[in-house]
Amino acid sequence: MLPMLQQIEGTITTTVPIVLLIVLGAVIRRLRIISDTGLAEIKALIVNVALPAVLFVAFLTIEFEGRYLGIFVFMPVLLFLLLGVGYAAGRLPGWPRPVPFLMTGFEFGMLGISLFGTAYGMQQVGVISVVGLPHELFIWFVFVTLLRLRYGVGGSIGETVRSFVTSPVIVAILAGTLLNLLGAGDWVTGALAPSAVIGALNMLGSIIGPLILIVIGYGTRLTRRGVVQAAPTVVLRFAIVVTVGLTVVPAVIEGMLGLPRIFTHAVFTFLILPPPFIVPLYIPGDRSDDLAYSNNVLSLYTVFSIAAFLVYFALNPA
Repeated sequence: MLPMLQQIEGTITTTVPIVLLIVLGAVIRRLRIISDTGLAEIKALIVNVALPAVLFVAFLTIEFEGRYLGIFVFMPVLLFLLLGVGYAAGRLPGWPRPVPFLMTGFEFGMLGISLFGTAYGMQQVGVISVVGLPHELFIWFVFVTLLRLRYGVGGSIGETVRSFVTSPVIVAILAGTLLNLLGAGDWVTGALAPSAVIGALNMLGSIIGPLILIVIGYGTRLTRRGVVQAAPTVVLRFAIVVTVGLTVVPAVIEGMLGLPRIFTHAVFTFLILPPPFIVPLYIPGDRSDDLAYSNNVLSLYTVFSIAAFLVYFALNPA
């Protein structure tokens, strides 16, 4: 009985702070402590500084294994299948144009790392980052290109490649991976000067979880009409990914690939994340209905994601 009580206590002490930080974000918005402009600047700090710091250290220190190649196959296949479901749903009467791009892709940076790291420990961020690497390639080279074509905003292949290689997140992943593969990881983390830099990066990474959760709480604004409008897309996608996450993922990750259970937790966390928050950025301002629809889906799905993660973590604690 005592171990069970300790497990419940540990789950509560991990999940309740997540909820409280999200509520704090909503309170900050209501009290106007931070303006929308200030929030945008905080997001820029997260995306351009804190998140790259976390990912660089994660990929620098993780021990790569041949078994990870299975994840690099599994994730793109799933992403393309979800995209196909989105295009099929988009052909049905009454389904808005953005549906295909709200059915695939996951908000790895702004939510996945925060939830997984806060619950399972920031030292495990490298695990979910392995899952995120093939996803980022899909997002930049397939997802964004198709989204641009959908709305006629143009953008050459060269521009897509340039956006990819200049993204601080991608630079951090590639730099950490390259140093790791060259065998420089132990030196960087052990030598005096480089280890001091790593210490600073770890301190930067420690702010990412609270900040992202506050940002999510600040930005969640749902109306009754928005919920009704977004619900079909949210429910369809959520039903698919949860089913895959509870059935296919354990069989593939632990059964076929023989990876530790923490990878199953990472992939499931990944699958229940909302669609990429960048979708509205590529929808022209004159498509106000599509913009409103996308924002409603993202907001409602974020609520679903957090609730599902809390339940999953309660049943599968660290």
